[in-house]
Amino acid sequence: TTRVATFDIDELMDYRSRRPTMTFTAPSYTAYEDPVLALDHVSTPQGGVLLLHGPEPDLRWEAFSRAVREIVERLGVTTTVGVHGIPMGVPHTRPIGVTAHGTRDGLVDDKVDLFGTLQIPGSASALVEYRLGQWGHDAMGYAVHVPHYLAQTQYPSAAVELLRSVSRVLGEELDA
Repeated sequence: TTRVATFDIDELMDYRSRRPTMTFTAPSYTAYEDPVLALDHVSTPQGGVLLLHGPEPDLRWEAFSRAVREIVERLGVTTTVGVHGIPMGVPHTRPIGVTAHGTRDGLVDDKVDLFGTLQIPGSASALVEYRLGQWGHDAMGYAVHVPHYLAQTQYPSAAVELLRSVSRVLGEELDA
């Protein structure tokens, strides 16, 4: 990977709601895990993808969305793809479900509509997708259905399912 850009985390994060980890080894603090919100170029057999990763901004979502738009336009990004998990009342013994969403018809495969119209708590990534669509850019995403009782744990099967979904969009196999 190659670092392309970083965001000023002090402008975007509420440290009181998500406190970064520090290590205390008597009698002093010995380490601090700097939160990083960054854009990296990840090489793939087909050339590469840009990966935006880090903690979700707590603050300034509109400014963050405009910054992502500027990156998309400067770098000539044709499609953005977001991924995340949503806790649901589904068992881990069933096939993993994924809800696809996009900024225009035809961007994602038409599947059975499980939800209809919902009002849900917003997220910075959802706002970025919405705003990119308003600004004429293709943006889409995949939300994997995570059993609610596993929502606070690592759930590799869900991550693999998201990689499969992104692989289909990219037209190449990502190594899970």
